[in-house]
Amino acid sequence: MKQNDNLVKLAKITNTAASFLIFLAGLMLIFLPSTEVTSLQRTVLAVLFLLTGAAKMIGYYSNDLYRLAFQFDLAIGILCALLAGLLAFLPQRVLPTLPVLLSVYVILDALLKLQIAMDARRFGMESWIAILCSSLLLGLGGLFALSALYSSFLTPSVAIGIALGLDGLQNAWITMHTVRVRARKKNLSEKFGLENHEEDPD
Repeated sequence: MKQNDNLVKLAKITNTAASFLIFLAGLMLIFLPSTEVTSLQRTVLAVLFLLTGAAKMIGYYSNDLYRLAFQFDLAIGILCALLAGLLAFLPQRVLPTLPVLLSVYVILDALLKLQIAMDARRFGMESWIAILCSSLLLGLGGLFALSALYSSFLTPSVAIGIALGLDGLQNAWITMHTVRVRARKKNLSEKFGLENHEEDPD
């Protein structure tokens, strides 16, 4: 039990840190815009997606109390690892389509967060509305980034920076909130098959 608690704490820390790094990467793309993704930006994104993929894997196998924040992280972790590999080993082929790939990644993440919001509602969490609204905002950000690529009213780096920034903030918030929420309903473990203990909020 103690070992699993430590793994949950590690998952929360690594996923929160990776999400903030994605947010900072978004800021980098916004405030250091370019008409094309530079070599430095490509390297930073490759490293960040590799770290994010590793954090997602840890989260998926951590078996946290509510099993909300990390329930889709096996698929997302594999996707992040694939993006990192493409950026590292096939840059010339992937760079022309990178803005589209990142936009689709953000939209997919937003759709998965909608499912998390619905599951949070089933658990009786009052925060499900906030998760739902932030997911819709994230989805709009991804669609905005995707449309900006074809309308040319923003450079690709700025459009993707906005989407990644929103994605990083939302992932950090959901990880910090849903992983540390305690079981408040007396019959929660019986109703949902959870272990009869409370998650340490720290």
